[in-house]
Amino acid sequence: MRRILAILISSAALLAAQTAYAPDHSMFERARVDLDRASNYPYASPADRRRFDDARTRLFDFESRFDRGRYDRHRLDDAIDRIQNVVSHNSLDPRDRGALDDDLRRMRDYREFRNHPY
Repeated sequence: MRRILAILISSAALLAAQTAYAPDHSMFERARVDLDRASNYPYASPADRRRFDDARTRLFDFESRFDRGRYDRHRLDDAIDRIQNVVSHNSLDPRDRGALDDDLRRMRDYREFRNHPY
C-alpha cells in the first residue's frame, strides 16, 4: 500500500511539474508572428527570404505535430536551428532580432525541460 501511495504521489508531482511548464500553443505562435514581422524588412535579399521561409516551414512542421500531442525533439531542434540561422545571417531590425532571440531562449528552455524533466 505504501508503495502504491508513493507511486501516486510521485506521478502527481511529475504531472504538476510538467503542467506548470508545459507551453501552450502561444510560444510557437509568438515565434511565427515574430518571424513574419521580421520578414517584412524591405531590404531583405532573396537569401534572407529563403531563410525566413525555411524557418517558418520547420516551425510549422514541429508545431503541427505538437498540436496533435506529439513532441518531436528532432523537429524542434531543426526549427530552433533555422530560426537561429535567420538571426545569425539576416539583416534585421534590432527589435526583431531581440524578439527572435527571446523566442529561441524560450524554445531552448522548453526543449531542455522536455529532455530532462527531473
